[in-house]
Amino acid sequence: MGSYKKEYEEVFEGKTILITGGLGFIGSNLAHKLVELNPKKVIIADALVNGLGGSIENIKEIKDKLEIYAGLEGDIRNIQKIKELVSQADYVFNLAGSIRHTGHNREDLIFDSEINLICQTLFLEACRQCMIENPKKNLSIIYAGTRDQYGKVSFMDLPLKEDFVPKTFTDYQSISKGAAEAHHIMLHSSLKEQGIDGIKITSVRITNTYGPRQSLDCGGAVPTFIKKILSGGKIELWGGGEVLRDFNHVDDVVDALILLAASDKTGGQIYNLGCCIGKEGMNTPVGGNLTTIMNLAHLIRDISGLGDVTAIPYPKERASIEPGHCCSDISKIARLGWIPKYSLRKGLEETIRFYKEKTLNNKDY
Repeated sequence: MGSYKKEYEEVFEGKTILITGGLGFIGSNLAHKLVELNPKKVIIADALVNGLGGSIENIKEIKDKLEIYAGLEGDIRNIQKIKELVSQADYVFNLAGSIRHTGHNREDLIFDSEINLICQTLFLEACRQCMIENPKKNLSIIYAGTRDQYGKVSFMDLPLKEDFVPKTFTDYQSISKGAAEAHHIMLHSSLKEQGIDGIKITSVRITNTYGPRQSLDCGGAVPTFIKKILSGGKIELWGGGEVLRDFNHVDDVVDALILLAASDKTGGQIYNLGCCIGKEGMNTPVGGNLTTIMNLAHLIRDISGLGDVTAIPYPKERASIEPGHCCSDISKIARLGWIPKYSLRKGLEETIRFYKEKTLNNKDY
């Protein structure tokens, strides 16, 4: 991890950085890190869509170091405003969107198509116009994709490489995020073909991320289990919790985003996050960050010293969108120097401590 620290600290010094979705979980943690790297300016744009975890509370300690556009002013569908912000930026971390697993109904279809696809195409149109009008501009864009883009996979295909071709999708989110990623990579190639060499667009497929500043109501396994435990309830494991998942602490994800933005080798490329380096990595995952949901629940209970764990039948409405076992191969980004520095136990200890302190101080997340 330390091999590229000095490099990215120097890269961001004196630069202007835009974070879309910057009041959310990963975006706010990224902002906390970036303000330490002596940038010229860090700009936050966040539409604060209800239920997606964005909150001014997430950046209250560094608020005076940020330029913040929230609500309608921070909506990435606003092409003119986004053009104005992108024109100032050297680096854009595009973290806007939803990772909520969607049901198979009209309401979720409309919501996900708008938030994860239409919003993204309008954001990219703003970026395209900006680069066409300023062809000598240098701009690095990082798009936050998701491992859900792989859909439902066979255990024999694990860990998944970036070139894996999905065969069966489980929800609207997995499809729309993949389409948005394709639009990003297409824009990179299109602008390069037009002789605009200063553009660099990279996608990172993020896996199960957890840590401080995550909404406990976002639906992820770690925050859901922590909320259950801290409120005196039981962790209920659908189907016994036998499925495998790979986990990353948010600080590791932030380091990966920064590395990919700073590197001159990543343009037009897609990178996995996770913890398995090659096939053998499933037997020796970095930091023990590959585990079953059942083991995760028991680890959270043991660290917290609270609550209990019980198995329940799989809810019918969730069974159809369950992708089964899933983990990603991180060999590609590992060659750039990134591997997780947090073990699952260390990360959970820190995260549970964070939420215990918030509970004592009557702060909600």
